[in-house]
Amino acid sequence: MRLTPRTDPDPPGPVTWLARAIAHIFYRVDCVGAPPPGGPLLLLPNHPNALLDPALVIATAGRPVRFLAKSTLFKGAFGPLMRAAGAIPVYRRQDTEDVKRNAESFAAVDAALSQGEAICIFPEGISHSSGMLEPLRTGAARMALSAAAAGVDVRLVAVGINLERKTAFRSRVTVAYGEPMAVAPVGTSAGSTQAVHALTADITARMRSVLVEAEPTQDAALVERLRRLFESERPASGREELLDRGRLIAEGLQRLRRERPEWYEEALVQLRRYDDRLRRFGLADSALDLEVSPRAVSRFALRELPLAFVLVPLASFAVAVFAAPYAMTAAAAKLSKDTDVTATMKALGGIAIYGLWIAVISVVIGLSFGPATGAAAVVLLPALAVAGLFALERESSAWQTARSWLAVRSAHPTTTKVLKRRRAELALVLEQVYKELSLGVPTDSR
Repeated sequence: MRLTPRTDPDPPGPVTWLARAIAHIFYRVDCVGAPPPGGPLLLLPNHPNALLDPALVIATAGRPVRFLAKSTLFKGAFGPLMRAAGAIPVYRRQDTEDVKRNAESFAAVDAALSQGEAICIFPEGISHSSGMLEPLRTGAARMALSAAAAGVDVRLVAVGINLERKTAFRSRVTVAYGEPMAVAPVGTSAGSTQAVHALTADITARMRSVLVEAEPTQDAALVERLRRLFESERPASGREELLDRGRLIAEGLQRLRRERPEWYEEALVQLRRYDDRLRRFGLADSALDLEVSPRAVSRFALRELPLAFVLVPLASFAVAVFAAPYAMTAAAAKLSKDTDVTATMKALGGIAIYGLWIAVISVVIGLSFGPATGAAAVVLLPALAVAGLFALERESSAWQTARSWLAVRSAHPTTTKVLKRRRAELALVLEQVYKELSLGVPTDSR
């Protein structure tokens, strides 16, 4: 896989623009893998995050995509959006729907694929927060085989939605696209049944190859911590390699806990001691390698100080204007106890709350300074919110860099050398495990 820019063959519609805005404002989105090909296509993502998962696929697929969605979504407030997006309803038994109507769904998918469209189906069948790939339903395989039997040259593409902290605003997500897979038609009904299970197993393997699977309450944070440590000592060549490292580290944790529990516990103890020392001196992994020469400091100051005079007031003003709706959105999201819908509630609730807040302020401005000024506020306030957000992130990053430099400068040189040596030792252990898992070469990780 490689990091590849994505371009739409056709002008995107309003649903695509909305999905892109939601995805890129709520998350910092990275995309890995070759763009999905043209022609009939089934996209097969995991489903950790309710309605934000379709937004992420639409925002990164590089072509128009239609979704299979549970039929209950077509009855409520989301009904107009589902129809505008061209979604195809699926009738699930747990929704007390008439599952016999799924024949209509299969027919709609067959028709769409025969016209060269891209269809996205979540093979797990449910949105969840397990951190692992759930057992797949057979619907995706049956749809693919049905299209192939009708002579449609359909391709399957596994999609991995990898969220670092899925409920956290402005956290990072990596959407990974696998290599396209062709589907061979199957003739007999008995063979079709066997082929469905074989193709489902193949889809499972391909989805796992683009996913970092880790239990979310403990393992996910540990995997990310180990990945950052390894990255500081052995820089990756790009987001693709970072994703592969995370996947192998997650797999390694599970295997080590199962096969080498003593080494696993000892390694955790050593990592905690290293982290305790970092915290004691106010340092981070990456700060140990900061260049602290006067020339580097001068370049940093000359670059950042002029920007700070513009961005800090902008960020401060945006925070003052939008602090209330931000707090209200966070409070509204806490009403849900299901973490797989928390981010969706934040995103959708934020649209409603921020929209109402902007409307109220615009009305007040219009009554105070005239209708033209109020109309201008309707346009300028959303721009202020987005610009203030990115200004805040930019200045926060610069401040963290300055703090790290001050921490390194105040630390004794021996302290930095000891921490770097300890980091290198931990990275060497990770490299041995990484090599064993990626190449199948047994190593003595102790």
